[in-house]
Amino acid sequence: MKSIDVSNNLISGDIIENVIDMANYCYNCNRCITVCPLSLIDLFSPRRLISDLIFSPIEEVLKNHNIWNCLTCGQCTIYCPMTQENTGVRIPDLILELRKASFYDETEKMKMIQCDTHDGIFEMIPKLQADKSIRPDKLDFLEGTLIKTSESGEIAYFVGCLPLLEEMLYKFEIKYTSTAITILSLLNEADKIPVVLNEKCCGHDALWGRGDIETFKKLAEYNVQLYKNAGVKKIIIGCAEGYRTWKYDYPKIIKDFNFEILHFSEYFLQENILDNVRFPQGKNIKVTYHDSCRLGRRGGKLYDAPRELLKKIPGIELLEMDNVKDDANCCGVVGFMNCNEYSRLLRQNRIKEAINTGAEYLIVPCPKCLTHFTCYLNESYSNEDNKELKNKIEVIDLASFIGKFLFLC
Repeated sequence: MKSIDVSNNLISGDIIENVIDMANYCYNCNRCITVCPLSLIDLFSPRRLISDLIFSPIEEVLKNHNIWNCLTCGQCTIYCPMTQENTGVRIPDLILELRKASFYDETEKMKMIQCDTHDGIFEMIPKLQADKSIRPDKLDFLEGTLIKTSESGEIAYFVGCLPLLEEMLYKFEIKYTSTAITILSLLNEADKIPVVLNEKCCGHDALWGRGDIETFKKLAEYNVQLYKNAGVKKIIIGCAEGYRTWKYDYPKIIKDFNFEILHFSEYFLQENILDNVRFPQGKNIKVTYHDSCRLGRRGGKLYDAPRELLKKIPGIELLEMDNVKDDANCCGVVGFMNCNEYSRLLRQNRIKEAINTGAEYLIVPCPKCLTHFTCYLNESYSNEDNKELKNKIEVIDLASFIGKFLFLC
């Protein structure tokens, strides 16, 4: 297999060897294609990709397969008998290596651009923030609140891109920052004053959506140094993608990474944050919970903590969908890539699955899942069936749901 000759760089053989090493574990059992959501709609075949990687030059493989279509949702890894945590086929990691290798290739870049959503604006944002001269100023949403934060200390809350999403995707009327307001308010209620800083984008989309390792590394280095300077030892995160990035991707490229990373549901359970909170009485609400890829299969299988947190709220009845945890269906979009008629089918199926439980709320832990499920329910070209679906269920973020219940946001 040849390396790709690119304009700025000649990809080292290490990446290619890594890809081939993963591919050689495969013995074509076809289990991956029976569960891959894109294989089921004939858009992508992980098994055929791997077979071609073993026997064909990489240029030919990339020509015949669109690596930018893959959702890296990890469903294939659950059933692949030749995948372990750090060894084996590991198709999402294999895709990431291919994206890194082809990032500067002009033909591949055109294919990547065709998969972009929102005219590529969300590709530009991480690149702009990676510039050393850019200093974010995104904490305006805290003005006028009674929330207390600190500039130094051992415990921090990572805000992430919530304020930016609220500005950019205003037409959906999603209050993304209510996630942060709820988490911070409840921390304050437990006499905890976390560090909250003007961090930059975590870089998840630059890495996983585009294989832009240079931009990702700059963002990671900035954010890590920011927290080190503030004396932070533990970081609480409310976003599934941010959690995945900080806990699993940053340690791979940052030396002396010594932070403890916790999803807010884990931290709230550990510290009994909700135990002394007085919830409104007399409310009986049926909810269902969506396991996002980045918190579940791709995030250390964090399945129980969000559910346990919901069960602590009086009057909440959690109704499970047919496909949950390892088998949970993906929302169909990652890294603001591939929002199209194919991924629309995936969202449609998941929303109908949620409605079939009889739940009033579809609760999600990921801003992307929240965005794209909401988008589907608000499509301008929706027919009467879609309007009926919108009336049957409301999509809401996990923290925001708790905040709404407590009148915090």
